[in-house]
Amino acid sequence: MPEPTESIYWQSFKAGNADAFEYLYRNYASGLYNYGSKFSTDKDLIKECIQDLFVGIWTRRASLGNPEHLKNYLYKSFRHLIFKKAFRLQNFETYDETNDNYAFQVSLNVEEAMIDGEHRVNVSAQLNLAMAKLTARQREAVFLRFYEQLSYEEIAEVMDISVKASYKIMARALGFMKENLSKEDLMLLYLLLHLKLLN
Repeated sequence: MPEPTESIYWQSFKAGNADAFEYLYRNYASGLYNYGSKFSTDKDLIKECIQDLFVGIWTRRASLGNPEHLKNYLYKSFRHLIFKKAFRLQNFETYDETNDNYAFQVSLNVEEAMIDGEHRVNVSAQLNLAMAKLTARQREAVFLRFYEQLSYEEIAEVMDISVKASYKIMARALGFMKENLSKEDLMLLYLLLHLKLLN
């Protein structure tokens, strides 16, 4: 018997099925936590946003639509919540998710790469230094593209930007890397990204 599709779980959840709701939570909570940890080191804030997201969709389940891509819908909703709460904690009157002035920390884990100890430390430092020089929006797009394996269209949906803008952000990020890394380090970076060795 084939595994039910996510759309079946979603419809069941909307009808009030607690098991379907639990499936959605189990399937997405850890990924959302990992995504949230790039915006903030405040574990309680991240957990609170995840809880608020799932409580919110449960209480509004009857009025929710049918998203074409459930993961994108949940990530976009979670992103909106974490922005809102983070700005409220900083006592700002309003918040603007299109502003590039937000935290998004991504580091590259080269431990599993096939390079020796001392060289690994140097390469790791170079790659992470280059990543740190990207804008938060560029780091977020790189994370969504390579770690979450989202398409450019899906990145645009989650980040609430145009598809053209998602291509442009990624092109600028990779262009910056190309200009600031040696050919050897650049090839290693591409390998790491494709092997999903982001942490």
